[in-house]
Amino acid sequence: MQNLRRIVKALQEYSSSVEKQFGLTGPQLWALWELNRRGPMSLKALAERMHLDPSTVTGVVERLNKKGLLSREADSEDRRRVVLDLTAEGRATVKSAPHPAQGQLLHALSVMDTGQVEQLNRTLQLLASVMEADKLEVRFFFSEE
Repeated sequence: MQNLRRIVKALQEYSSSVEKQFGLTGPQLWALWELNRRGPMSLKALAERMHLDPSTVTGVVERLNKKGLLSREADSEDRRRVVLDLTAEGRATVKSAPHPAQGQLLHALSVMDTGQVEQLNRTLQLLASVMEADKLEVRFFFSEE
């Protein structure tokens, strides 16, 4: 239990600090980081990179667009498709902002042995099932988005 509390507390404190300093939620910062790392992409591609449903990412993108940190443009080859990209202000924000907490968690999992990650996933699935929490709809860490 203590280790679960430590992980959640670390994520919560980090996200809170970033939000106070930059005025961005964890999901917003993560979206900016992904666009900066991968370049322009569709909403669907961004959602896949963030391991989230596109409907969840839509709200994140709308807020970032209102803040002037990303742009939404029609794809020049397929006008039905929208391409997301960072604005100059968005790029400047990414340069000065720390790495998003959720990205840190995914990075930590990526450096672990595949077998360990699979075992951790099975164990967490079992825990959620025993707690009858396996069917709950969940939001992104520490976010209203």
